[in-house]
Amino acid sequence: MSHNCEEEYYEHDHIHDHTAPIPTNPNQSLYAQIDTSKVLCLNAVARGIPPHTDFSRAFLKPQDRRFDCSLYLESDADCQLVVHVPFVGNCKLFSIILRTNKTDPGLSSPKTIKLFKNYNQSIDFDTLSSSDADIQIQHPEDVGITGTLFNDDEDTFVEHFLPRRVFQNCSSLTLFFENNWSGDQDDHCILYYLEVRGEFTGRLTPHNGAPVSTIYEAAPNPLDHQKLESEVDEIEMGM
Repeated sequence: MSHNCEEEYYEHDHIHDHTAPIPTNPNQSLYAQIDTSKVLCLNAVARGIPPHTDFSRAFLKPQDRRFDCSLYLESDADCQLVVHVPFVGNCKLFSIILRTNKTDPGLSSPKTIKLFKNYNQSIDFDTLSSSDADIQIQHPEDVGITGTLFNDDEDTFVEHFLPRRVFQNCSSLTLFFENNWSGDQDDHCILYYLEVRGEFTGRLTPHNGAPVSTIYEAAPNPLDHQKLESEVDEIEMGM
C-alpha cells in the first residue's frame, strides 16, 4: 500500500482539513486522458529514454510499469523542477501519486510542491514563484528510492489527496517542486512516477470548431517583439 498524506492544506483560504480523505482506486487513473504531446518539463533531464523522445515517458507510466525505475525525470541545474500536465478534456482531480528519490549523495527528497489548476500564465520559475498556488503540499521526508532498476515496494509511493471542490473543471495541472529537505539547492531531485487520479468529465470544447492551443513562451526574445512592432508600423504607414 502506498504512503498516504491525509492532511490537506488550502493555501488560498488558510484552512487545514484533517478529515480522512475519500479513498481512490487504480480505475480512477487519468493516465489515458493526459495529452502527452503537450507535457512540459522545466529544468529537467529524462533518464533512460531514447533521445528526442517525449519527456513524459520518463515518469508518466502505465500502472503495470509503475515499479520500473530505469526511466525517470531528474532536475538539472538545481533541485527545482516544473511539470505541466495538460489533459485532453476537463477532469475532476482526486489525488496525485508520486514516487521520488530518498536522500542520497547529491540527491535530496523534494519538500514543498505547489500545484496550480489551469495555469494560464507563462510557465517559468519566476512566474510560478510569485503566483499563488491552488494548493501547497509537503512531500514526506526520505520516502522513496534510490537508483534501482526495479523496486516493487508499495510504501515508496505517496498519495497526496486534493480538495475536490477546488480541482473541478481541470484542463491542466502544473506541479512546481520548489525546494528539498536538505536545504541544499545543489542536491537534485528525481521523479520516478506521477499518477493523477480523478474523473474525466468531458472533452474540451473548441472555439469555432478549431482546436484550442496555448503557446508558452518560456524565454521571450526581445528581438522578436521588436520585429513584430516594426511590421505593424510598416502596415499602418502603408494604409
